[in-house]
Amino acid sequence: MGVLASRAHAQNPTDDVIKKGIAAYDGFLVDGARAFFRQIVSAGYPYTVTDSQRVTAFKYLGASFAALSLPDSAYRYFSAALDHDPFTDLDPVKFSTSEIAAFEVAKLQVFRIGIRPILSAVVNPQVDSSSYVFQFVSTHRARMKVELIRQPDERLRETLFSGDADGLKRIKWDGLMRSTGKIADAATYLLRVEATDAGLGAGQAAGPPIISTVFLRVEHSHALLEDTLPTLNDSMLLADRIPPSAPWLDLAKGAVVGVASVVLPAVLLSSDLSWNVHATVGGILGIASGAGSFLYRRNKREIPGNVTENLRRKQQREAFNAGVIARNEQSLAGTKLIITPLKGA
Repeated sequence: MGVLASRAHAQNPTDDVIKKGIAAYDGFLVDGARAFFRQIVSAGYPYTVTDSQRVTAFKYLGASFAALSLPDSAYRYFSAALDHDPFTDLDPVKFSTSEIAAFEVAKLQVFRIGIRPILSAVVNPQVDSSSYVFQFVSTHRARMKVELIRQPDERLRETLFSGDADGLKRIKWDGLMRSTGKIADAATYLLRVEATDAGLGAGQAAGPPIISTVFLRVEHSHALLEDTLPTLNDSMLLADRIPPSAPWLDLAKGAVVGVASVVLPAVLLSSDLSWNVHATVGGILGIASGAGSFLYRRNKREIPGNVTENLRRKQQREAFNAGVIARNEQSLAGTKLIITPLKGA
């Protein structure tokens, strides 16, 4: 157990230094606390320092000088904290009125904006109370424009806010794009904040705007969609017309039967002339039936039974697909948006 504790201690040396510095500051040992925090921001500090740890060190250093009525040094360290994190603030429970006053002056002297890191969340556009809250901050009053821009086609964009802001600003987004009247597409978006200093005195020219951006991803979540049936191809349908060769085949059959009715009796019954009349009649009927079938089937090539069956199959497919489309639309109407942050976009 002691080994694990010593390893954990070794893995967080900067946290330990910060804890010691805060404990000294809370104990009114301002000079001692400053020594701890100066270690962290010094160039020769041997351990890793996160942005959050660096901001904490700068904040307490600024407060330590403010407590000793050394405003210039206090402003310098407070400004450094705001440079690293514009969301930096002083807790009135832990810091005195004079320290907070010095910090507010530092905020007026430096103009910075920031976007709170995007957190994963789910938004249901069908529920009025469901929304994602984007958080922005300016160190003092600014003219701010906040846009959500689809990537890579930046023509599709949504203005979330346009106006004056001072300090922390929370903007709710319900997942809808007013420019299209629909929910946001599943895509990558650029959250862009452009701000111009509005806290300048009379006669002071505004500087160039500050722009801050982050990327986020919007995904759709809904019930599984069904697939419609494909168009019926020839292999799925019955032949609705007889082939062009069929009438000619009937004519040929009739001719063969007619000729056979005459030729066969002539060969087999050549000594008995009584076959002449019957053979002639048979030949005429065979040829006539072939010709009749040829004329009829050539003018009426459709197969009524097959046409009816094909129509039934097509109507059945259309009815099924209409049901699929209706159910899919109902599923899409309940689409929820999954918002996730992106890095390195």
